[in-house]
Amino acid sequence: MKHLLRVLRDLLSPLRVGKLGAGANIEPGSVFEFPKNIEIGAGARVARQAILRANTQTAPGIRIGERTLVLENVLINANEGHVNVGADSWLGPFCLIYGNGGVDIGNNVLIAAHSSINTVSHHADRTDIPINNQGIYTDPVVIEDDVWLGLNVSVLQGVRIGKGSIIGAGAVVNKDIPPYSIAVGIPARVIRQRAPSEPRPAVE
Repeated sequence: MKHLLRVLRDLLSPLRVGKLGAGANIEPGSVFEFPKNIEIGAGARVARQAILRANTQTAPGIRIGERTLVLENVLINANEGHVNVGADSWLGPFCLIYGNGGVDIGNNVLIAAHSSINTVSHHADRTDIPINNQGIYTDPVVIEDDVWLGLNVSVLQGVRIGKGSIIGAGAVVNKDIPPYSIAVGIPARVIRQRAPSEPRPAVE
């Protein structure tokens, strides 16, 4: 009986979202928690086993832009903050986003599988009490338009990744990345800039 109730909840929750755009594809098995605080844009897709948890007073807690793809086993957790994903973006399988301090992701952003975005960390100055009892602090993350994060990239709190940048697989981004940069490593460092493209002449 409990299993049946869970299945019904998972099927019905997307129908109660705050906003559901035309042609949005919400696959069976996706989980929407606090659905009234979630907005899904037209033509977006949320794949099976994805979890969207809008546990926040911010409205909307989670916004997925038009034609954006949220693939299998992605976890988006607002955690008293917000997560805003723009249009035509792509969140690969098993991505993790903690929105405590606020996460804003632009348009045409590609985030490869197993990548994470974190906006929260723990105070750890004292050694006489457990770290778990010392409180947390949060800082926002901004990922501008047309950014590509490779496999297993970690983006830490307080970071802005500039427009058109590429972050290599496995990198840990702990400081701002200028626009049109290519950055790799732990911690991520810029190894070169992408040259602006010259406008192509019109074909007559």
